[in-house]
Amino acid sequence: MYFFYYMPVGIDAETRRFPVMTVFFSLICAGVFVVTKYFPQATPFDFVNFIYYPGFSGWTTSVAAAFLHFGYFHLGGNLLYLLLFGWYLEDKMGTLSFSLLFLGTAVAGNLAQGWFNINVLGVDLGIIGASGAVSGVMGAFLVRFYISRVKIAYWVFMPLQGYTKGGRVEVPIVFALALWVLMQLARGAVQLEGASAGVAHLTHIAGFLFGIAYTLATGGWKHARAEAHHTRARRHLRKGEVFGAQDELSRYVAVRSYDGQAHAELARVRVQAGDDIGAKASYLRACEILLRSQERGECEDVFEQAVRGFPDFVLSTDPHLDMAFGLERNLKYELALVAYENFARRYPRHKESPFTMLRAANIYTNVVGDCRGAKRCYQTLIELYPEDVWVDYAREQVRVLV
Repeated sequence: MYFFYYMPVGIDAETRRFPVMTVFFSLICAGVFVVTKYFPQATPFDFVNFIYYPGFSGWTTSVAAAFLHFGYFHLGGNLLYLLLFGWYLEDKMGTLSFSLLFLGTAVAGNLAQGWFNINVLGVDLGIIGASGAVSGVMGAFLVRFYISRVKIAYWVFMPLQGYTKGGRVEVPIVFALALWVLMQLARGAVQLEGASAGVAHLTHIAGFLFGIAYTLATGGWKHARAEAHHTRARRHLRKGEVFGAQDELSRYVAVRSYDGQAHAELARVRVQAGDDIGAKASYLRACEILLRSQERGECEDVFEQAVRGFPDFVLSTDPHLDMAFGLERNLKYELALVAYENFARRYPRHKESPFTMLRAANIYTNVVGDCRGAKRCYQTLIELYPEDVWVDYAREQVRVLV
């Protein structure tokens, strides 16, 4: 006799956005459980009406039933898997697509289990729980993160042999989910021999398959193959393999040219590899993409990284001016100074260059308190742009500073 317990505790992936709907669905499940268990009379609803009874309830009830749970372990298990896998999956799929996946697999799983109960097991049991939806999330995760690895905490207990062992192990996600599917199939087969139908194993299988089908139908495999390059690049970096990371990131941005953060990662890797020309090109691409996508804060962070490595770093004219004015508006004065002065040096004939020197002088005077820096900017304006409308103002300010 032996006991084997396991649970996933981590995944080697990263996220960029907060998973709004993953947390929302989790809170709904937890909130409904607390209300039904401790305050059933405090609401105008009779939650019994939300249990899905195959042959009697409609498909809408199969959705509502996904948010009901029998007990703490039922709820806790579903929330564990939903938060772990949904946290990363929603970031890749997007909020709307993830929501459709969750609700669709809830329906598919409960309807399939209802059919199985009536036509195969010959029982008429009510069905509740988010197991089908969570299984669908796992199926979609298998497609989108097929290259990832999952950390599993386990405990083996063999009382007759006096043996116990626990620990953590990292395994490929394909292996972990294949093992999970085999366990569901085995337990479902046991139900055919007369075992209790209290656990809806077919809901798990149906939801899992629906999740795979939905993700493949919405182009998930194509995205997954591209994202695999990104995952491999990060693994190379963890091992200190800079050139391997550079190669994988180059492949990734060739497919995902609109990913500004990835271009910034490639720039940092190229700096480590000694490719300064390539690094500057990647920093420039990253900043301009992030600006276009209205990710101004991220753009400013990348620009700051770039000027630390390349003090003369500039973008093309319009994006650079947009970013420089934004830096000043956001009170990032030292970085704005660098942006203004770099622009004037790189594009001395541009019509806005006199104005950038004026803005830099203003920051030197009113923020930094550096009169020499302000005087230098005013004198540059006077010498290089003697016909500009701001020249008289600059001369007056030089007299004041002197």
